[in-house]
Amino acid sequence: MDVIFQKPKFRKLKKQGLTYVDMHFHTSYSMDTSTRVTFIAKRAKMLGCGVAITDHNEIKGSFELAKKKKCLVIPSIEITSSELLDIIPYFYHPNDLKDFYDKYIKHYTRPNIGFNFNRVTWKFEEILHKLKKYRCIINLPHPYAPYPQNTDPFLLKENKKLINLIDSLEVLNGTLHRERNISAIKLNKKLKKAYTGGSDGHTLFQLGEVITITENTDIEGFLDYIKKHQNIVMGEEMSFTHRSWVQLVIFKNALKFKIKEKSHKITHKDGNN
Repeated sequence: MDVIFQKPKFRKLKKQGLTYVDMHFHTSYSMDTSTRVTFIAKRAKMLGCGVAITDHNEIKGSFELAKKKKCLVIPSIEITSSELLDIIPYFYHPNDLKDFYDKYIKHYTRPNIGFNFNRVTWKFEEILHKLKKYRCIINLPHPYAPYPQNTDPFLLKENKKLINLIDSLEVLNGTLHRERNISAIKLNKKLKKAYTGGSDGHTLFQLGEVITITENTDIEGFLDYIKKHQNIVMGEEMSFTHRSWVQLVIFKNALKFKIKEKSHKITHKDGNN
């Protein structure tokens, strides 16, 4: 498994004819960021970087970016189960992403409790089984993240049988501390899964800070390289200062979403009276 802890040098990667994608990035269609697709498209083109838009239980950002035709877009979504466990599937075709979303996500979100936004009604195991109907790579992001939930006790101690349903692990997440990513790398060496890396970006400057690299230029070839363990993950985690700032941005956007949601409920209630 090739994981390189260094800042990507995009010009060098371009000259080598390599394809590199930030496999975990959020747009303003997620409740915790305000980064617009238009700006993502411009920066992605400038960097020569592909993007997997992984908005929380939402696909509008992924399709909007793909329509702009500025960069390679891996069809994806970040799903939060009823137990607060995240799953990121990477689909081989956007039509499959839309079909999955329309059937199993669009009408199955749970009411928000506190800042636990956009959970779906399905359990973790149920989501995995539904995804197995599609051609996709089922990825487990940030397995040692403290939020929304550390998957270690759930997956490795309580539900070991579910490991066989997971295709890959995110071994380098740009928002986490190095020791948590090292733990993910060690876990994946033990499980021998495919592996990815992404910035988990919520601000524009994070785009491309962590990338997954292959030699193929289209969606199918790129994902096949990952499935065959023929990719490289490269990048660095944010500094303490940048991480603190990004967390503040995330909290600010989530708070704005919460206030807007509450205001909408009050208005709706008054309108019914």
